[in-house]
Amino acid sequence: FAPEEDLTRYDPVGRALGAMRAAVRRMAEAWVLRREIVAELAAGHPVVALGDFNDGEHAVSSEIISGEVPFKNYSWMLRHDAESYTDRYSVEEHIAITAAVDRSRLHSAEKLFVQKSMRDMVYTSAFGGVYESIDQILLSRHFHPDNPDRLAEMEYFSVLNDHITDGAHPEAPYNKLASDHGQIKAHLRLRKG
Repeated sequence: FAPEEDLTRYDPVGRALGAMRAAVRRMAEAWVLRREIVAELAAGHPVVALGDFNDGEHAVSSEIISGEVPFKNYSWMLRHDAESYTDRYSVEEHIAITAAVDRSRLHSAEKLFVQKSMRDMVYTSAFGGVYESIDQILLSRHFHPDNPDRLAEMEYFSVLNDHITDGAHPEAPYNKLASDHGQIKAHLRLRKG
């Protein structure tokens, strides 16, 4: 075993190195998944990516998988080939860049539900008093409510998490009696046509 695993000889620097190794591995796995997602989207296929991502939506690995959010206005930005401070992307280029980014990104079903229902919190995991969603359902633009050509409507999003406890309360049930993850479900109704 690695020396930093021996907690009787606690090594904060070694433990930090272990956390870095885990993060790099997780990001590499996310990149491989992203490559496959982009290939499917480029072929014109709808994509639903779901499962235990073991990271929150704002983690780097989750952002790699879902793709970047378009910048508000690319015509404010200096061009990649700028020769002076006035060389900015045109309005037409802004529209084209935004469309390219939108074509290849995935949207969180949870976030779409929270916006639709005006609820403020969903969680699938609890540990040490921190409640977060580390299980995700990501949907391509083919399912986005703002897309007039969407294939399906997400009618509801549900989380089965009544069994989750972070163990912080003395009367909390033992964590290993059940899964330490909530189950998430996105209820999609295919559109006719």
